[in-house]
Amino acid sequence: MEDRIIGEIKKNRGEKIVFSLGEFKGKKRIDIRTYFLGEEEESETWKPTKKGINISLDQWQEFKELLKEVDNALES
Repeated sequence: MEDRIIGEIKKNRGEKIVFSLGEFKGKKRIDIRTYFLGEEEESETWKPTKKGINISLDQWQEFKELLKEVDNALES
């Protein structure tokens, strides 16, 4: 399975956060990674950085629960 980009959030002119779905050793994984805008030859290309996380589907469920806790903390 080739990585499939789900969406992205622009950080600034030269960086964005990319959400993608991929597979490693036959198991689906979610990758949330910072990309930067590189300047190569005539075209500009987005390249991944080491800044990010790659988690299993089980960890994704826990992550979503923690996001709910973050929302609750922001509301109070």
